[in-house]
Amino acid sequence: MAAEDAHRKHMEALRQLEETRTAAPAFGPEPRPAAREWSLEDVLKHHPTKFDVKTSPDAVDQWLKDLKRIFDAKMCPVENRLAFSVYMLTREAEHWWINTKSI
Repeated sequence: MAAEDAHRKHMEALRQLEETRTAAPAFGPEPRPAAREWSLEDVLKHHPTKFDVKTSPDAVDQWLKDLKRIFDAKMCPVENRLAFSVYMLTREAEHWWINTKSI
């Protein structure tokens, strides 16, 4: 049951990331000066952990906090965060995301 709760929490967080990405206003605050494009390699330099469904709810929360901390500290654009998070999914979590995305 704990694994199902962890899975549900993680998937809800991914859905929220997707909603944030698609709901981002076309006109927002002024862009930061000298903003640069963020790449997946930039994220991987911080050694984020991969995510599999077989983790505890506390591990899911910590995984999300760790990714958010990396994104926030390095000012990763919101529109890149979902793709970078999805890259960190493995096994059942990756399969779930592929199926959910196709729906």
